[in-house]
Amino acid sequence: MARKEQEPLLPGNDGRWFLEVAGIVDEPPTPTSTYTELEQLEAPAPVVESESAAATATTAAVSGSLAEDADGDEFVPVTAQDGDALSDWEPDPASSRLGRHSYGRWIAAGAVVAVLAVVGWLIYSLPNNVQQEADDLAASYRTSLTALRNELPTTQTALQVLTDPASSPEEVSAVIPAIGDINTRATVVVGQATTPLPSTLPLVPTTPLDDLEPTRSAMLIVGAEAEGISGRLATTFAYRSTVPMLFATPQLPVQADSATVDQLSVDLAESLATTARLISELPPDPTFATTRDLATAASDRYATWQLEYLDALREGDTTRATALVTELGVAKSSIERELDRALATVRSEVDPKIIDLATETEAVVAAIP
Repeated sequence: MARKEQEPLLPGNDGRWFLEVAGIVDEPPTPTSTYTELEQLEAPAPVVESESAAATATTAAVSGSLAEDADGDEFVPVTAQDGDALSDWEPDPASSRLGRHSYGRWIAAGAVVAVLAVVGWLIYSLPNNVQQEADDLAASYRTSLTALRNELPTTQTALQVLTDPASSPEEVSAVIPAIGDINTRATVVVGQATTPLPSTLPLVPTTPLDDLEPTRSAMLIVGAEAEGISGRLATTFAYRSTVPMLFATPQLPVQADSATVDQLSVDLAESLATTARLISELPPDPTFATTRDLATAASDRYATWQLEYLDALREGDTTRATALVTELGVAKSSIERELDRALATVRSEVDPKIIDLATETEAVVAAIP
């Protein structure tokens, strides 16, 4: 039996009407409802001619335009329209922020360059400054040592005058400036040797300053020796100028009237007081220890000696008065002889020291870096 082909469904006989009535599917829009929806839509904004042209030109410039020739194979690029397409462009907030960050990076880079420049300058200049300070110190050391060396001949002359028993009181007094000068030169040298070296920043090489330490140590020794010589000269001057003033008396007669005795009593009392004061002011020194002991013993005897001498004059005892005058003269002579012996000792001890000091000072000056 032949199979009968199924006839196509007529429009509207596909069963959709039943589904629409039952609410299973939506009804198709009617022409009226479609028109109403179109009226409710808002019209698009009008396209500005310049914007449209710029957009078209930009798109064409990037992607080009495909125009087919008669064969449909040739690619024809579209030429960009005249005018700057980005003439109206303004940075958005994001671009502004990126610009500010870029400016900050430039500032940071500039700061780093400045810091590196300062560090480089310090690396170059600080060692030079240390070297300059070392050179200045070396020059000052050389100057002070040279001044000390040049003062030594005058010091040697002063020593000769002080230790010569034949020198007059005026010649002895004239050496005072020489003693002060050698002491001043020695004090300067010692002061420079003990003054701390300039401080430097951490990590800065201090080799030029460290190289001066041997010189400073030698200067301390040389300065101390010069101070010692100055001290010996000052002590020598004290004894050399003081001893002749001890037991200073007017002419001592072996007989005198009452008026003369009264005047002698006043003069001898003043002499006793002056002698005691001068002896107490003598500086202690081993070389002059015997001289001072003799003077002290004679001063103690001088107090009772005056009483005995004045009584002998009042009583007219010329023998006793003569013996007392002789006794005082012997005491003074003993002190003077001991002083001469001490002066000779000073001369023999100090003169070689002056010569050695001159040699040492010259060596220190030559060794200054």
